[in-house]
Amino acid sequence: MRPVRLLALTCALLAAPETMPGRSLAFAQTMDSPTAEPLPAGGRETLDFDPPPGWVEVFRDDRPRSGVVHLVPPDQSGADWRDMVTVQVLKTPEPPALEALHARARARYEAACDAVRGGGLQTGETNGLDTGFWTLACGTNRDSGLGETAFFKAMRGVEGVYLVQRAWRTDPFDPDQGPALTAEQQRAAIDRLATAVVCVPDSAAYPCP
Repeated sequence: MRPVRLLALTCALLAAPETMPGRSLAFAQTMDSPTAEPLPAGGRETLDFDPPPGWVEVFRDDRPRSGVVHLVPPDQSGADWRDMVTVQVLKTPEPPALEALHARARARYEAACDAVRGGGLQTGETNGLDTGFWTLACGTNRDSGLGETAFFKAMRGVEGVYLVQRAWRTDPFDPDQGPALTAEQQRAAIDRLATAVVCVPDSAAYPCP
């Protein structure tokens, strides 16, 4: 595992590939600003996630209370990716609501795409914490000229929000018809997102795997 301080709700693509060590990623606050408002769990709350085997980092932005990592298959890059997993974390004593994250993601798709289709926010719990899932489909991204589809899993912890996104770039498509993703691809993505768990070490309420 590699502990990281992480978060943000942005997407940037670029940087030198780096092979991921080990099986899982753990994202936690490891450094903090002395002037920052204290976090309820002392910064120990962690996102544990198993990335797809063999995938590599193509972007990482670590900040004291935020961070983002992009992962792609070894034969792809940050510039011409077709498959990507994005992990984002925001450490804050007042985490935003899942509804706000869903609305922000949709607004960004609508700003970048000619046509957007997406499912509503589905809510539940993961390890005792509020969790949201939604999908978005972009028929044509005006920057890349490609279609783009993403599945999102967002978790609202006691001291932050954590977002894991599985995205595909495809040929442009009619959003009403949907992208050319197989049922197997969609199921694999859902299963991968299911490995993301937010926890607090040595906590009975939010135990770590």
